[in-house]
Amino acid sequence: MIQMLITLLKKAIACLFINDKRNIDMQVSEMNLCARLAHYLENEIRQYILFDGYYVDTEYNKTFGNMKKRVIYSDGKLHSVRCDLLIHSRGLLKPDNLLALEMKKEKVDSNVEDDHDRLQHIIQPRTNETPIDAVCDTVLGVFLRIEKKGYVLTKYWYDNGIKSVTEKFEFKIKEKNE
Repeated sequence: MIQMLITLLKKAIACLFINDKRNIDMQVSEMNLCARLAHYLENEIRQYILFDGYYVDTEYNKTFGNMKKRVIYSDGKLHSVRCDLLIHSRGLLKPDNLLALEMKKEKVDSNVEDDHDRLQHIIQPRTNETPIDAVCDTVLGVFLRIEKKGYVLTKYWYDNGIKSVTEKFEFKIKEKNE
């Protein structure tokens, strides 16, 4: 499942760079780029029956029963959480959250540590002590930094502890008038 999510995400990112390169170059808002990525990712997952009942949403902040999504941070307290992009079943299937993604544009460094921390907490397994409204058990957490010439992807998953890998990708895209 993790490898398939990564493959589909990379395809969607490639579509973003092919179709929305001008927006990337013009440094449009992170929310715009994230919404465009969600569009391409939704198109990718719709091709597989495995993802029936799952949706790609941006800035989603609710859980079952109309409660706010919250995550347990290192201080042991629940804090509201709203990821930039989420593949989830909106509380209807198990697992509910397949992918949680946080995005930053090139040269934007505010809240980067918070984003990485949030992703590491979201992928933690549920325990008997975990509050019912805490977001956890997410299959894959991803931090994505969009740069003009490519992107940096940091992936987090849980396998007897938190695992992570960072990769850098560059695109060579011909301009349409070449």
